Amino acid sequence: MEWRDAISEVAKYAPAVATALGGPAAGGIATGAAAMVTGLLGVENSPAGLVAATQDPAKKAELIRINNEHRQELTRMAFEAQAKADAEETARLSDINATMRAELNHEGVFKSGWRPAIGWVLAIAFGLMSAALSYALLRDPSQLPSIMDGIITLVVAMAAVLGVNISARSKDKRVAMTGESPRSFLDAIRTK
Repeated sequence: MEWRDAISEVAKYAPAVATALGGPAAGGIATGAAAMVTGLLGVENSPAGLVAATQDPAKKAELIRINNEHRQELTRMAFEAQAKADAEETARLSDINATMRAELNHEGVFKSGWRPAIGWVLAIAFGLMSAALSYALLRDPSQLPSIMDGIITLVVAMAAVLGVNISARSKDKRVAMTGESPRSFLDAIRTK
């Protein structure tokens, strides 16, 4: 039996207890709340022990009493578990952001050189395609539609890669020189 199953059973009789138990810490279980509740009930600190308590009328009444008398403490435990989970998530996201910033600030050929490389490949490909098209047309003019289909697909794909966010590098350079964050289209609308 899983803690989630026990929590859904406990929620029928003691919602504050279920909320405290269902906290994000320790895989969705607020460990301190589980130990407190099972200790007060005098049952094993496990999902099965908690569910067994809901089947016993005396333990069920005790569970309801715990819910009512310890509501504030249970709520505090749930909030603390949520705050701990939020702090861990914030730390994780901060690490990711620091990595992204370090990658952005790194100057190198793979960051700034890929767009010119695609441009040169596109220029060479245009030359080769023009030569191939001329040769194919001289050999068999009836193949023109299928040849053009392939060439158009290739040209559009390469041009799309070349044109994706074409101004991004200029914005990066402007931010690096001035320290100002770039304005978006929506920012321009908001200020007018």
